[in-house]
Amino acid sequence: MKKQKRLLLFIITLLMIFSCGNSTKSNTNEEASGSAQTDDYASLRETGNTTQGIVEDLSGKVIIITEDEFIERITELDNPKGFQYLGRTPCIVLLYADWCKPCGYQTQLMREIAPEYQGRVIFYRLNVDKAQHLKYVFNVESIPMILYFKPHHKISTTVGYLNRENFKKTIDDILLNS
Repeated sequence: MKKQKRLLLFIITLLMIFSCGNSTKSNTNEEASGSAQTDDYASLRETGNTTQGIVEDLSGKVIIITEDEFIERITELDNPKGFQYLGRTPCIVLLYADWCKPCGYQTQLMREIAPEYQGRVIFYRLNVDKAQHLKYVFNVESIPMILYFKPHHKISTTVGYLNRENFKKTIDDILLNS
């Protein structure tokens, strides 16, 4: 059984490697109404903070990313050294699904508090229904699940809806306090 899982993981990784090189999708950010979409990285391409060619959005907005963008901007999924954050600025990744009501509440709260952390924390959202490999690698069994990444630190996670007070305390404790 373990051999089958390893073989499947290997095949998926190969498929992702070949498909990543041809990806031309642009990043989009949903407006609060959900109807309008814009290219979040358009203005950052020339003025953004970069690390190893990666543009970091320090605008205080919640950015929607795909699984490929997660691998490019956050961490490789198959690094023998483990998950190593690729950025310089701490970030949060909300793993959500469109059908999940608590995920919607967490998204709204993220949109409200993200401006308070502008320049200090990057906020991302990733739909796990469209990221099956990531869902498998991080063993996502319940959502919303939040991943906290800080340079040179291990990944921290929380599962379930966090209210404003608990969410801000978790961000401060994990990402901003030494």
